[in-house]
Amino acid sequence: MEGKKYRVLCQDCRGVSEVYGQLLMISIVVIAFSTIAVTVFSEGGAVKPEHIPNTDLREKIHANTLYITHNGGEAIDRSAIKIILTAGNKRSEYSGVGLTIKNPEGTPLESSDKLFTLGDYIEIEISDDLMNEKEIEMFFVDTPSQQVIQKVILSTGNWKPPEWITPHPYGSIYDNSTDEWLSTELLDGIDGEFTTSNIQKDQWIFQQYTFGIDADEMGFPYKLSMVLLNVTYQSKDHSLQNLTLSISTDDSTWTQIAPPPKVEEYNSIDACLAANVTYDITDYVKTADKLEKLSVKFSAIGNAASNKYSWVDFVGIQVK
Repeated sequence: MEGKKYRVLCQDCRGVSEVYGQLLMISIVVIAFSTIAVTVFSEGGAVKPEHIPNTDLREKIHANTLYITHNGGEAIDRSAIKIILTAGNKRSEYSGVGLTIKNPEGTPLESSDKLFTLGDYIEIEISDDLMNEKEIEMFFVDTPSQQVIQKVILSTGNWKPPEWITPHPYGSIYDNSTDEWLSTELLDGIDGEFTTSNIQKDQWIFQQYTFGIDADEMGFPYKLSMVLLNVTYQSKDHSLQNLTLSISTDDSTWTQIAPPPKVEEYNSIDACLAANVTYDITDYVKTADKLEKLSVKFSAIGNAASNKYSWVDFVGIQVK
């Protein structure tokens, strides 16, 4: 009996020791984490983030000059300012003490004036490359924090739609003979770079062109006074016959604007240019919504099997 009691007491003692051991380990872990936290968050151990100025800015473009006015909030150190202007693939940067900053009276700040404050404004002469674009995107950056304080899109007021709107860059070119979408750059200018089709005898081929026109962005009115279509192409050695031009303004119904034999064959681009192959399609495209949906189809029947055949150099729309 005594032996049994002794074993029970021993087992109970071992159980108590394990509990104390677990508590001791937990205490050590808590103390360790507390020590780390005190070190990290103490004044000497913490990494203090750079302050980002809370500043309101007002921007405008007049002529070729961008004006950025401090409209309220915190002052900004002049050396901390970086301004980035982008338009398409064009980019310009302006920064630091090299910026022209004037006070509200229009007097340039002295070199000893280190701060850009309420009422001060920055003047930047914008390059012609940027001003030729419709819009310029501006980033006002605080360099110590590398944060953008303000980002805006500014209208230059100078942009005009091109004289001829081609499928490049917002439209498309589809060739049914190859079942491929072709590069729109091929038709961006009269430059000897042609679209290519696979010509087979007695087979109908066509290329279809869209223009991706946004009438509002391009400043076109709802009612259009004139819409012209220009196509520059060649048909050497009578490889193509029954050349036909059709248009659609609803993605389904096609109207022949130049049925055979109205579309002539030209042995060279020069001959086509001399003929000035331009069609007035105003009667079919009288409004901006029809213009936005405009598609052009140039089709023909192969007169000889010539495999790859280059024939269209330019397709463009002129809107007035």
